[in-house]
Amino acid sequence: MREQVVMVGDDLPLIGVLCEPETGQNAASDVAVILMNSGVIHRVGSCRLSVTLARSLAEHAGIATFRFDFSGIGDSDARRGTLTAAQAAVDEVQEVMDYLSRWKQYDRFILYGLCSGAFASYRTALSDSRVMATIQLDGYCYMTWKSYVINYAPKLLSLSRWAQFILRKLGVRKQKKGAEVSGIEERYFEVPGFAGYPPREEVREGLQQLNERGLHMLYVFFGNEYYVYQRQFVDCFKPVAFGDNLTIIHRPHATHILSEPEDRASVVESITRWTRQLIHQPGV
Repeated sequence: MREQVVMVGDDLPLIGVLCEPETGQNAASDVAVILMNSGVIHRVGSCRLSVTLARSLAEHAGIATFRFDFSGIGDSDARRGTLTAAQAAVDEVQEVMDYLSRWKQYDRFILYGLCSGAFASYRTALSDSRVMATIQLDGYCYMTWKSYVINYAPKLLSLSRWAQFILRKLGVRKQKKGAEVSGIEERYFEVPGFAGYPPREEVREGLQQLNERGLHMLYVFFGNEYYVYQRQFVDCFKPVAFGDNLTIIHRPHATHILSEPEDRASVVESITRWTRQLIHQPGV
């Protein structure tokens, strides 16, 4: 593979790295994968996930990739403006797509993101028909009646959990935050949560629109209290009939940031295989 640092834009450019397959190994000369930040983590990704994935896609799927920093994150300087971070993310992804289209003639894109990066992938796909597929890790999903039962029934029936609850209420035992357990600073610790999610019906309508457009979607969910069984995404967004447009991978024992090497390797291999199959699919 070949890598080079790229500056997108003349004034306060967005900094990224283009990773291309060796000459003659490109499986789709008009397609590129764009990898986005998660929270305020640099473009290398949590535990270097974005770097590992970008190189795997170039080497084993024959697809060019571009991992970059949104403005104000990593090596990209902050930009002034009135847009929210969510709105600016869509504009900046489209700016990157415009640049790659002019420079390398890529005119179809696969967007990848973890958590907030997944949300940006979804919103950009809604705004731009050049997006042919999204790869979302812990993207939007909501609890279903089945997930409530699976998640809370064992807890309600556990005597040890009731004992711990009482001890915490009495102040005898303190509950550690996720940042303390992981060793990651609080400001860098991004976890999935429903508080900042748009209404479920809004996301359902957006997914219906994308599905009717024929967008290919790969969703990967990890171990947390919000996503607890394989088909939760499908149940959550009924009556959208995804059909072959949707692939779901559930890794219930993997952490949100894929802190374990074997989990990272497994997810990278799965994404690479899915992307390779997508590119070689007739009619794509």
